[in-house]
Amino acid sequence: MKVGLILGGGGEVGIAWEIGVLAALEMEAGFVAGASTVIAGTSAGAIVGAYAAQGRAMPELARLESLGHGPAASGQQPSNPTIPDDIIGALVSTEGTLEERGARLGKLALGAPTSLDQSTFVDGFQQVLGTDDWPDADFRPTTVSAETGKTTLWDRHSGIGLAAAVASSCAVPGVFPPVEFEGDHFIDVPRRPFSAELVKARSLDAIVFVGLILPILANNNDQKDELEAQAAGARLATATITGGPGVEAIGTDLLDHSARVPAVQVGLEDGRDAAGAVMAIMRT
Repeated sequence: MKVGLILGGGGEVGIAWEIGVLAALEMEAGFVAGASTVIAGTSAGAIVGAYAAQGRAMPELARLESLGHGPAASGQQPSNPTIPDDIIGALVSTEGTLEERGARLGKLALGAPTSLDQSTFVDGFQQVLGTDDWPDADFRPTTVSAETGKTTLWDRHSGIGLAAAVASSCAVPGVFPPVEFEGDHFIDVPRRPFSAELVKARSLDAIVFVGLILPILANNNDQKDELEAQAAGARLATATITGGPGVEAIGTDLLDHSARVPAVQVGLEDGRDAAGAVMAIMRT
């Protein structure tokens, strides 16, 4: 069976929560994230997806998170990061196509000062990932062109280094710098859903989606809707893990590094709750 793993965004909280979910799925359902046919990750999910693609043991990562030893998403996390009001306004706007909105956000991102330059930002990811080399697994971190608003899924054939690819998926406008590659710049803003593209490209039988469903995480909500539409058409077996009420109790600041300890515990609980659904699709 060919199973795809899609990991959504969610900031620092999302990183720890997703690690907890995947750790529980490995222990309770025998689902090893790194053995997936393809792994796609957005923002927080790009970091966790890179860990999975590298073959890192999720239960051990969850143990480290529980002890407060999880690394900062950028390796050089700004203190008290705050997204500027004009960028927040553009992020919540529904005016125009997704690409038009992405390009407007890109213009703001390119003009916004940040406390890190690109070199420091990308180097931090290389430290967190331990390498700039792509893993052998089919790993696809997602990002958006600041110039065109087009969604991009990098892979090991794209020519960009692993650290820069993952950094571009996490480049929140106004907090982190856009990542330049071959004259274009890439940022972390809403993407077009891409599960149908992955199903076609890799002839997938099933997808496990792990992503927090919160009002501010449009990417996750849209991806979940596309997956449900595919499952309703009997084209795909899916297990969608979206986070229980414990996530909301953690707080609304998804960039709060200190929230990762409770977040991984909630992830472990949510993963245990979802183990049966994952085992069911593995038997489909």
